[in-house]
Amino acid sequence: MSVLGVDLRASHKKPSSIAVLDSQSHLSELGSFYENSELIKLVDDLQPDLVAIGAPLNLPSGFCCLDQSCDCRFSVPDRKGRLLELELAKMGISCFYTNKGSIIRDLIYRGILLSNTLREAGHNVIEVYPHATKMLLFGDKLPPKNSAISVSYMIDHLAPLVSGMEKHADDLDRNSCDAIINAYTGQLHAQSKTDVLGDPEEGILVLPKLPK
Repeated sequence: MSVLGVDLRASHKKPSSIAVLDSQSHLSELGSFYENSELIKLVDDLQPDLVAIGAPLNLPSGFCCLDQSCDCRFSVPDRKGRLLELELAKMGISCFYTNKGSIIRDLIYRGILLSNTLREAGHNVIEVYPHATKMLLFGDKLPPKNSAISVSYMIDHLAPLVSGMEKHADDLDRNSCDAIINAYTGQLHAQSKTDVLGDPEEGILVLPKLPK
């Protein structure tokens, strides 16, 4: 079971990171792409069993877009995001809400477009959230993603879980580490070691098994 993890950027001008783990959680590929077509070609060439994308892949129920001028609205009154985002908040895990005021609108649109394109081509795609996976696996004392120690922290904590990272030591940054954690979440999912949040109509988020 191979899984391709994607750390998606909102802009085509910045590199998005990809990581591929084989069935033994060995890092077999680490790379990046700019254009959507590059990722689609990578997936077609590598043929992973699962693609795990770290971005919202669905609009909230009742929405057709995120345009402020459109009359579409939450089908459930007084909502401010998708159900999975409200459930994350109740767990104490911060996230951006998918709504018309979202500051990650471009990322949301890009994630939806890519996931729809890949699914239409027959690929299995899931939504993951690296920050949530890290909190569940490593605890809530994570260093800020932009801090100087975040990369070394992630490498130290990923090393017992993922083999082969030493071959890519020069290429590991915070974004490639998130691509690896996204792929690892996909591997856990393939092994039935995950739980899900949300509503199938507006998106399901895959997480490591939640504490009982």
